[in-house]
Amino acid sequence: MTASTFQAIDPTTGSAFGDQIPEMSASDVAGLISKAVATKSTFANTTPKERAAALRAIGESIESAREKLIEITMRETALPNGRLTGELSRTVFQLEQFAKLVESGAHYQAIIDRPDANWIPAPRPDIRKSNQALGVAGIFAASNFPFAFSIIGGDSASALAAGCPVVVKAHPSHPNTCREMHKAVVAGLAKVGISADVFALVEGVNPEITHWIASHPDITAIGFTGSGKVGKILMDISSKREVPIPVYAEMGSLNPVFFSPKALSEKAADLAKAAIDSATLGSGQFCTKPGILIVPTGVEGDVFVAEVESYLSTIAVAPLLNKGIADRFTSAIAELAKSSVLKTFAGKATEGGFGVSPTVFIVDWADAFKNKELLEEHFGPTTVIVRADYSKFLDVALKLEGQLTAALHVSAGED
Repeated sequence: MTASTFQAIDPTTGSAFGDQIPEMSASDVAGLISKAVATKSTFANTTPKERAAALRAIGESIESAREKLIEITMRETALPNGRLTGELSRTVFQLEQFAKLVESGAHYQAIIDRPDANWIPAPRPDIRKSNQALGVAGIFAASNFPFAFSIIGGDSASALAAGCPVVVKAHPSHPNTCREMHKAVVAGLAKVGISADVFALVEGVNPEITHWIASHPDITAIGFTGSGKVGKILMDISSKREVPIPVYAEMGSLNPVFFSPKALSEKAADLAKAAIDSATLGSGQFCTKPGILIVPTGVEGDVFVAEVESYLSTIAVAPLLNKGIADRFTSAIAELAKSSVLKTFAGKATEGGFGVSPTVFIVDWADAFKNKELLEEHFGPTTVIVRADYSKFLDVALKLEGQLTAALHVSAGED
């Protein structure tokens, strides 16, 4: 590998895998955006029927490449065949759902106010409103869903459905997957006579690429799924542009889970196992992972915590998706473990590659609220058990920021 190329890394071994991929320059990125801009009027003016046909053609092309895509992605992500098989089907399903939406015309959200000479307080003219394609969308592929949230995931599919050309940043931890998927997408577009410039792939590991895309004056919207840190960078870039643009971002979330004493008295072991299974599913790399478990003080909560410790000691997880995630996880866990207010449980270590140990922290609510790093998303197989008096659960909930999900485990008949 040279300074001008990069390679994927196999998470199970830490060894290089796949093509030597050229690092794109600022002028390369600008050139792709310019080509996309040249297609925007033609693409925006395609009929709903034509756009639906394009989305379906992309789906068919992806299906044709299914076997090769899964083979490559398993090497780049260490995700199992079953998981990737289901995710690829979901990706094709998303395209079909957007095709149906476009055919229905619902995406226009059209409003027509007919003229009325007798309208009060003044005669009303014919007023019509509908959604229109914004222009070229800049999309950033996510690491943890190499199909469904990557280059032709929901963000790109929705942009294409709206009639917006896409300039998408390939994720550097699965670049060969992105390359193969890009081939499938442009092949699908070609089947229905749409230019490959409608779907441009940007490749590279240089963090400046994010700025080149988001700050380019011809990019009119951003789609992003990932960390709060990068999401805030994108929003900051947008706000400082001469003409700010919308940033559609799904960022970090703790997804709190609350357990009532009665629920724990009935099935503490089952709930402990379910909580840890959920926190370590996909090695804890889902955006809906339960990152904080609110457990009541008292004997019922004590039993739950003991069950967590016992079960966690038997658990090992697959390697993390890339070196960056593994390094950040290891660093965060080591830093948190230094705190005198925490108790720590660990599972089995996964050796080699980007392997880590699943880890659970236990802390009282008063201490957690004083240590904000405990109330931040930590991507990977970890969760924080927060002990609080059951009567204070609502106070805890109100002090947490907005979340993607929240769950309550209560007994039958509890309010």
